[in-house]
Amino acid sequence: MIYNDLALFTVVANHLSFSKAADRLGIPLSRVSRRIAELEDHLGAKLLERTTRQVRLTEEGRRLLDRCQNPIEALQGIAGFADDTRRHSIRITAPPLAARTTIGPRLLDFAEQNPDVALEMNTTNIMLDFFRDNIDLAFRVGPLTDSSLVAKRLWSVPYCFCAGQGFIQERGLDGPVSRRNFLAQPALTAGQPWVLESGETLHPKQIAHSLSDLDVIAQAARRNLGVAMLPMDMMDGDLQRLQVTDAKPMTRDMFAVYPGRRLLPARVRKLIDFMTPD
Repeated sequence: MIYNDLALFTVVANHLSFSKAADRLGIPLSRVSRRIAELEDHLGAKLLERTTRQVRLTEEGRRLLDRCQNPIEALQGIAGFADDTRRHSIRITAPPLAARTTIGPRLLDFAEQNPDVALEMNTTNIMLDFFRDNIDLAFRVGPLTDSSLVAKRLWSVPYCFCAGQGFIQERGLDGPVSRRNFLAQPALTAGQPWVLESGETLHPKQIAHSLSDLDVIAQAARRNLGVAMLPMDMMDGDLQRLQVTDAKPMTRDMFAVYPGRRLLPARVRKLIDFMTPD
């Protein structure tokens, strides 16, 4: 029956492995392959792409998993189907800095309280594709541009202009600094202009270094290599905020982002609720 094949598909999709699904369910690998092929023929869509090294969901497969996973899991709970497969995964992506400072610790809290869920996290500043890269949930700093995704705001991330103590003393920047003077300083950027609360953008005249990782930018600022715009929670004894006249950096927001509301897997919804501040 197609319902059994859909249940089998969810096991293969969650493990991204035909052989692991066969082992979990105690059936021959050839039968798993045949039934998935029959399901694809029945639906008229390729659900899984299989190579010698890996299995990944197609976009159609990802959408099918999103639609059928909750009902299948509910039936498994009632009927005891595939008892040993109930430890499900959540595939997550998050920016490296947030993964180390805010997202990561909260995810570990969730893992301690939910031993039946396995977390798989990819830390990158690249906007991964939910379907191509098989992602369940992304943590992203706004503003967001893709209107096809659902985004739930989690918390604010205030930014500030800053520099190392030695740089500030050497350049006389320890009081209010004019925009003109500030923009003339060697700048440490992430390859993008600095956006202000007013919506304006500042373009430094002299970019000393363009560095994609905020941790590296902070290290460069501590070594007195230039001025930077960083999250306030990165300020420490070696970094000092700069007061730039009429130029307040935009406060950004951290969002939990996912493809759609309809039949969002219960474990993903539970994680989103857990990550949302009270």
